[in-house]
Amino acid sequence: MPGRRLGFRPEALQEKSQDQGQEHRPQSVATGTCPYPARVAAPTTSSLTGVLRLGQTDAAGVLYFARALEIAHEAIEVHLESRGVGLARLLSQGPHIPIVHVEGNFKSPLRVGDPFSAAVESVELSRRSLVFHTRITGPGGRLVADISLTHACVDETSGKGAALPPWLKHALTQEA
Repeated sequence: MPGRRLGFRPEALQEKSQDQGQEHRPQSVATGTCPYPARVAAPTTSSLTGVLRLGQTDAAGVLYFARALEIAHEAIEVHLESRGVGLARLLSQGPHIPIVHVEGNFKSPLRVGDPFSAAVESVELSRRSLVFHTRITGPGGRLVADISLTHACVDETSGKGAALPPWLKHALTQEA
């Protein structure tokens, strides 16, 4: 619902391990202790392409950081659709997966008129969150930025942290 406050608490993601008293972190598939892969390579067939427009730049005429996040998010939408998880389904059926953390490393400028491509390189899963690692490249495949968007899984009714649903884990971990 528009304007509805979900009451998400970021500390809900920091579960305490009962046996070690430490924060919950995704574990390696190699250890065999994680019921699903901690990090899944994404297919390179689902990418977003475009040409940088003036409205996507800052005063210096290069890609504005907020527009880089927007491009990364659009690449995530393309990736989800390629895995059979349309954004319309997530918005209507849940779960809610708001962005709770963003990281960006900008490596080289992208200028007005430059073609670009953005693709999800991998998805990191934990019990209650997803991290999409997205790469934006410019002309000749030159690395422009690596962007990571962390989404927490939130129960639509209570607004509290919730486990990722099995259907979403399956869609993101199955072979393309």
